[in-house]
Amino acid sequence: MNYACLHTHTTFCDGRDTVEVLCQAAWEQGLSILGFSAHAPLPAESGIITQWHLPMDKLEAYIEAVQAAKKVWEGKLAIYLGLEIDYIPGICGPADRRFDAYNLDYRIGSVHYLSTPDLSYYFTVDGPAAEWEAGVQELFAGDYEAAAHAYWMNMEDMIKAGGLDILGHIDLVKKNQKPWWDDQFPESYRQDVRRVLMALQRKSIVVEVNTGAMNRGTMNETYPSLGILRAMRQLSIPVTINADAHSTSHLKGNYDKAIEALKQSGYEEIVNFYKNRKGPSGEPNGPSAWIRERLPLE
Repeated sequence: MNYACLHTHTTFCDGRDTVEVLCQAAWEQGLSILGFSAHAPLPAESGIITQWHLPMDKLEAYIEAVQAAKKVWEGKLAIYLGLEIDYIPGICGPADRRFDAYNLDYRIGSVHYLSTPDLSYYFTVDGPAAEWEAGVQELFAGDYEAAAHAYWMNMEDMIKAGGLDILGHIDLVKKNQKPWWDDQFPESYRQDVRRVLMALQRKSIVVEVNTGAMNRGTMNETYPSLGILRAMRQLSIPVTINADAHSTSHLKGNYDKAIEALKQSGYEEIVNFYKNRKGPSGEPNGPSAWIRERLPLE
């Protein structure tokens, strides 16, 4: 199996290492594919100011750096250009045309924010526990089920709108939900998950098995959880493995645990992304393709 990471952040957003440093580390650690996925700039009209999104005035420099790395590492490491694009209802999402001119190789669609319709108040579902608690109190009168439902509704709407190639950390909301529910999610949560998976089954979207929380020591399992993985396998939803890397130390981090979770869920293969890959007789496979790869036996 070829090892890949298509969910990688650099110093252009909230990562700790540069494009070139990450390329060198990926090569040394035995990865075959490295894709960069800066947190896409948010529309100015959103009024959201953060330290972790790529500023719009740095977008061109980011693209130039990744495109330069493609040339430097050609023949040794497949480098791809992507963005992780937030879905905020009525504001932005992967289906936006804002980034069409930049010839992205792929787009990761993610839900981080819950907000009022006019964005007069918003919070991130994976932020510090205090931010989560304040947000649930402010927007949902302390109703954790209602907050989770809003998250999954945004996820479903993003999937239906399309524009994404990879679905990012599908159950991100569990990071701050778990302390209150003791790992026993209510039936409403399970129903929301089922509805989202049914929407996914009708789309050509790959779901990442994301080891980011394990790499950062905030959780001891992947996104998605084992139960969701099993449900996805029953629906034949394709998966890839990503580290959600914010430093060189995260690359390939906890992939062994991700592979074990996949096997426990009944998966026997993942898919890896290749663009303009040539077939056995030299003919191109098309502008982009997801290639199936068997999980290692041990």
